[in-house]
Amino acid sequence: MAEHRNGNVKNTNGKASAATNTYTINLENFSKRLKMFYSHWNEYNGDLWGASDALAIATPPTSEDLRYLKSSALNIWLVGYEFPETIMVFTKKQIHFLCSQKKASLLDAVKKSAKEAVGVEVVMHVKPKNDDGVGLMGNIFEAVNAQPNSNGHAPVVGHIAREAPEGKLLETWAEKLKNANFELSDITNGFSSLFAVKDNTELTNVKKAAFLASSVMRSFVVPKLEKIIDEEKKVSHSSLMDDTEKTILEPARIKVKLKAENVDICYPPIFQSGGDFDLKPSASSNDDNLYYDSTSVIICAIGSRYNSYCSNVARTFLIDANANQSKAYEVLLKAQEAAISTLKSGNKVSAAYQAALSVVEKDAPELAANLTKTAGTGIGLEFRESGLSLNAKNDREFKPGMVFNVSLGFQNLRAETKNPKTEKFSVLLADTVIVGEEVPEIVTVSSSKAVKDVAYSFNEDDEEEDERPKVKSETRSRGTTLSKATLRSDNQEMSKEELRRQHQAELARQKNEETARRLAGGGSISTDNRGAGKTIGDVIAYKNVNDLPPPRGLMIQIDQKNEAILLPIYGTMVPFHVATVKSVSSQQESHRNCYIRIIFNVPGTPFSPHGLYHPEVSRVNLSQGSFIPL
Repeated sequence: MAEHRNGNVKNTNGKASAATNTYTINLENFSKRLKMFYSHWNEYNGDLWGASDALAIATPPTSEDLRYLKSSALNIWLVGYEFPETIMVFTKKQIHFLCSQKKASLLDAVKKSAKEAVGVEVVMHVKPKNDDGVGLMGNIFEAVNAQPNSNGHAPVVGHIAREAPEGKLLETWAEKLKNANFELSDITNGFSSLFAVKDNTELTNVKKAAFLASSVMRSFVVPKLEKIIDEEKKVSHSSLMDDTEKTILEPARIKVKLKAENVDICYPPIFQSGGDFDLKPSASSNDDNLYYDSTSVIICAIGSRYNSYCSNVARTFLIDANANQSKAYEVLLKAQEAAISTLKSGNKVSAAYQAALSVVEKDAPELAANLTKTAGTGIGLEFRESGLSLNAKNDREFKPGMVFNVSLGFQNLRAETKNPKTEKFSVLLADTVIVGEEVPEIVTVSSSKAVKDVAYSFNEDDEEEDERPKVKSETRSRGTTLSKATLRSDNQEMSKEELRRQHQAELARQKNEETARRLAGGGSISTDNRGAGKTIGDVIAYKNVNDLPPPRGLMIQIDQKNEAILLPIYGTMVPFHVATVKSVSSQQESHRNCYIRIIFNVPGTPFSPHGLYHPEVSRVNLSQGSFIPL
């Protein structure tokens, strides 16, 4: 997942050095997080903050490279923007900013809030345009030396040791800091712990980023791949990468209502096929064409950001998979689900990888050596949060509000085919997951990874032609949906237009059969006929009240994504799954007035679609409702 450009350049997550001061700092948020910062520093100073008397954070100039720095993360987390070429020094009684006049004018707003929140004084050191800042640095060093320190000797100054200085200002600062009479300590672990648990605002940003990533996968990538395969086009991985990146940056393309200025990519989208796979986070899309012949495997990974908060989703698509490939994917899916299930408060972080490994060792021990060495990492303002790797040795505990990219794969497996493009393959799954008190929340769940949604079947061999009706018949009798893959005809002389017409005719025939079956009371072919029909309790539009869309006044709303209708009842928007609606009609009473009447399926109705039945007839049920437009 190549890091190729700076994503922190937009007004919610970008440079605070614009020519006009159009930015405002959320002072309530600043005060709350400054309290958290100082409280965490005081409580864990010995363990995580290097017993520091002062903390020095230097943010480098902007860059075209996409990179994740803790200095930038602190800027965005604390004040909402990145401040390039800015030095911040925190002491117990003061906060020093060394920056340009434009940035200082913006940061002046936090002076009162800092004093009220933690009792510290904010001191500005404004660097003239052509000044090297050495004199101002000396003033900061004097302030650090003047404060009481914990050991009675030279002050301990914490800094982010892994971030190399960039630009003349930061290089000068690093040299002066090194030669000053200070003891230096690394505070990387302190920031990792500080950023690990997200507040509600941060979690909302993560959820929006995840919604965008999974929507791009579901509404753009999957249809795109299907069309390429259906029409047998030659499209390169890099071309797919470019098109997918444009879709992320323009959410309106897939009808996602997020402002384009607030979104960005975490890394260039990754497409891999043709036996050349790399499951490392630094992977990239090459210029080879997408390969989708029989026993092919296609891997796609998408990372998107909202207000600088990252999310990630990765899916593997199987084309005419053989037994080895199918087994590998099914075991991986089960292993990833096992890892996700451990993301609950109080569990050890190591439990995630151990759960995944246990599944592999039990169901496919021959694949254990090919399993990735971690099950993912923490994710947030940084794509990979240090200290939160889901490996077998991490003894930290999960806490509610932590967010993880649960990424698991099998690398370099053998498909036992004679085709060099398919003889080796890999499989990968990744989801963004929020740690819960009792149950983890998978926020990329809308992008399906079920076998039936990622396994495509193309019967090209002549000998398979006679078997097709049998396969279709068996599929229907099992009550599962037919393969979503488009079938390619054995007759290579038939035109593509004629193939498409035949395909459309087949879909129409299936739809007519399904309608006839429902009218006869037999239910849909897509429902599970292995047992009794679904209960009304199985039909869920929203699992959580927080999933409801924002109300647009007291009017009837349709939520197509969740197959729900929201009705204004006693001043509250009440959701109903569309499966509970029997009929909708409108009636004109006069030239001005009309009303909408909605009748619901309730116990005793002569016909209930979707195979629903009501187990508790004694419940109070809403039979119908009438709504008069105002």
